[in-house]
Amino acid sequence: MSHGKYQHKVLSNAYSRKHLMEQGKKNNIPWEEHTGHEGVNWMRFSGSAVNHLNQGKSFHMEDTDPNVLRQVLNHYTQMKELHKQTMVPHVKAALQKLHENGGDKTKSHMDYLPEVYAHLDKNGGHYWSEKVHALHSLNNHIEHMTTKLKDLGHIK
Repeated sequence: MSHGKYQHKVLSNAYSRKHLMEQGKKNNIPWEEHTGHEGVNWMRFSGSAVNHLNQGKSFHMEDTDPNVLRQVLNHYTQMKELHKQTMVPHVKAALQKLHENGGDKTKSHMDYLPEVYAHLDKNGGHYWSEKVHALHSLNNHIEHMTTKLKDLGHIK
């Protein structure tokens, strides 16, 4: 399962189809609309949204209810922890390989995630590279949602 599918699943569990498609338009996600058939529109939107997220593009939900935003943040944080549990050995191995090849040992592990992704992808670890990419994307979304909730005064 690609990281876009993970994110789409979280969003579709938290929001209605109608709301997600409205937000998809605001996020400039293109899909061919079929008048009068919600199921076809949802299928087309979903495919386009997954592709959008797989390309590393963000999906902002700027006008969401802070309580829903908090729920999504909690869900993303749980997903991040699950990814971290399964990824630690692979990330450490890839980081060690990068360090052996002249990497900056003073950088945070999280700063290396894009390089780890590229290294794993280049060396046949496509499944793990997708998980690393998903972890990197989750971190970005968590940071964005945390900032949004702080700006709204809902967390300190």
